[in-house]
Amino acid sequence: MLVISPKSNVFPVPSTPFEAEVIEFCQSWNAGNEWFNFHTSGSTGQPKAIRIHRDQMIHSAQLTGNWLGLEAGDRALLCLPVKFIGGVMVVVRALVWDLQLIIVEPSNQPDIPNDLSIQLTSLVPPQLQHILQNDSLLKPFHFAKGVLVGGAAISVEIESLAMKQDFPIFLTYGMTETVSHIAYRPISLKIDDYLRPLPGVELNLNEEGCICIRAEVTNRAWIETNDLAELKEDQRFKILGRKDFVINSGGMKLLPSQIEKHVQAYFLENGISKLSFVAGIPDIFYGQKAVLFIESPEEVSFEGHLKQYLLQHLSSKQIPKSIICLPKFLFNSNGKLDSLKTVALYLQSLSKESSAHDKF
Repeated sequence: MLVISPKSNVFPVPSTPFEAEVIEFCQSWNAGNEWFNFHTSGSTGQPKAIRIHRDQMIHSAQLTGNWLGLEAGDRALLCLPVKFIGGVMVVVRALVWDLQLIIVEPSNQPDIPNDLSIQLTSLVPPQLQHILQNDSLLKPFHFAKGVLVGGAAISVEIESLAMKQDFPIFLTYGMTETVSHIAYRPISLKIDDYLRPLPGVELNLNEEGCICIRAEVTNRAWIETNDLAELKEDQRFKILGRKDFVINSGGMKLLPSQIEKHVQAYFLENGISKLSFVAGIPDIFYGQKAVLFIESPEEVSFEGHLKQYLLQHLSSKQIPKSIICLPKFLFNSNGKLDSLKTVALYLQSLSKESSAHDKF
């Protein structure tokens, strides 16, 4: 762990490559560099190179600071890679608002210091789940102004754990093209089912029902996403799932996220702590069939009970046709579950003897 004041431009000698990378960015920023290069996380396809101007990053940091009431001297925890926008914007917020920056090595189980009060941090879902499941890690956040989680959908289990906390936790929505989050949803204290855009952010839906975004952080240009959404007149919205993740099974379009939330609810009710996701795989009869992938080194024993539970909430056509257990899921370098690569690796292994269990 290293604690720095990045705006001061006085830095200790880094002891790890990650600390050196953070300090190098701070020095570049303090030197007045105007353009910075990033890559999208690649969680839904090949990473793309994106160039972002300093002014866009400043505006994003100001939006966040005004929203959360950040003040000089507040502490921000950085435990995400700075080569991606989610991590680097923690650093930029510290630079813009003169925050102290606590640098911790990126990991899905970050080493949280318990002797420092933390007002701000950005996390991916596995990191938040790790913190919420360990009471010893909660103390630093009791005076937080915002614990932000983004980069992927959160599970029913994470949301249930967050509801029990007495500090503000927000699910955020954004991407590299929008210079991190442009909307938020409270998942602790005052709960809301809908995401709310930050001031100055405009939203609409395109012909395919995907959310489109325009704001100062996009240079007032409309950004079209692949995220299918429900958008209300007051601009609150829900993400329904990704257009490119839709499963076309026997002529019926299935949204994995709508199935996953009921699977996760079953797991929560039955004390099952396993990672899972729904994806489509090629099928001779259906074209694609919906499959439930579960991270488990051994076959599961609750197929029948789960199917009966799902039938209470979903139509029979929405029920996954099979369960596939894999010993380990793949994650990308930003700590996000990489379902596309996990499925691709499974399909490649079908020609070999596999330990995966396929039954429902």
